[in-house]
Amino acid sequence: MYTAEERDVIVLSAFGELSYAARVQALSCLASPEPDFSAVKDFLIKSGSDGVYNKVKEKFHDPAFRETVFGGLKKRGVECVTYFSEDYPRLLKETDRPPVVLYLKGNKDLLKGDHISIVGSRRTSENVLSACARFSGELSKRFTVVTGSADGADAAALKGADFRAISVLAYGFDWADRSAEASVLSKVAKEGLLVSEFSPETQPKRYYFPIRNRIIAGLSRATLVVSAGKKSGALITAGYAEEYSREVFAFPYGIGFSSGEGCNELIKKGARLTTEPLDIFSFFGVDLKPSPVPSLTEEEGRILELVREAGQAFLPEIAEKAGVPPYVLTPVMTSLEIKGCVTRLGGNRFAAVK
Repeated sequence: MYTAEERDVIVLSAFGELSYAARVQALSCLASPEPDFSAVKDFLIKSGSDGVYNKVKEKFHDPAFRETVFGGLKKRGVECVTYFSEDYPRLLKETDRPPVVLYLKGNKDLLKGDHISIVGSRRTSENVLSACARFSGELSKRFTVVTGSADGADAAALKGADFRAISVLAYGFDWADRSAEASVLSKVAKEGLLVSEFSPETQPKRYYFPIRNRIIAGLSRATLVVSAGKKSGALITAGYAEEYSREVFAFPYGIGFSSGEGCNELIKKGARLTTEPLDIFSFFGVDLKPSPVPSLTEEEGRILELVREAGQAFLPEIAEKAGVPPYVLTPVMTSLEIKGCVTRLGGNRFAAVK
């Protein structure tokens, strides 16, 4: 399955004795897949000790340890792609800090083709989450959607793409089942692809998340930011996209929406204001239009306009404006939900999507 050189790199990436920084430094010293321990000896001793260096070198040549590494991967259903593999994503390889090893769970073929990342905040309003899912669904007809693993915008992007998308984790796969997003990530592993630069047993650490974002941006031809406060991980991803000379798109927000302040700042700095998937398709010259709005009855069209005018409103408020009892509107609102024209915000409150 792996060449001898690839096996060497995978073993090198599995050393628990090394910190993240030390492991990255050690692997980045490899000009080829063949390990040259003399090239990293001074660094490993300085960052750890003579004992750490000698233990790493000894374990690398230990058949039992090597078998443990690859046996563990097989048992977990994890596959690896190394920097030296033919399957390594081209755009990610062009970045200045590409991971030497990518751990994969799911459909490896999704690494091929064109990718677009969709990112946003955990604290994203329900109507924007609905728009995010709609964009993801449309964009997934031409691109493979790439996002993170958090609740909120990431989850909406994954659901919108029917989970046939790439979710990049900031920890090892062993911890995916313990996360709050376990059910979503399980579906991605079956329908799409989970990606991590961390060996399966690596537990989450706060600083791994911004590090992870470089992979999301690095895989993608462009990044769409659907929500972001003044300080947001989504802005870090957008920053990487700009650093890699990739295009950045962003949803616009009105005054007073803190969850969109970061998006508006991005637009001020040159990100492309985006209100429809066609804005992105047109930029890339893709001859693919979003799905047309479903046909509506006269009553559905009238009620949808009332919801649009209100921005968001409770069912009794919509009924009052329509001049009908609330119970009359219940089947109408259900139909508009099914057709993807409105979204329920909770507490019988609705907002327009299209």
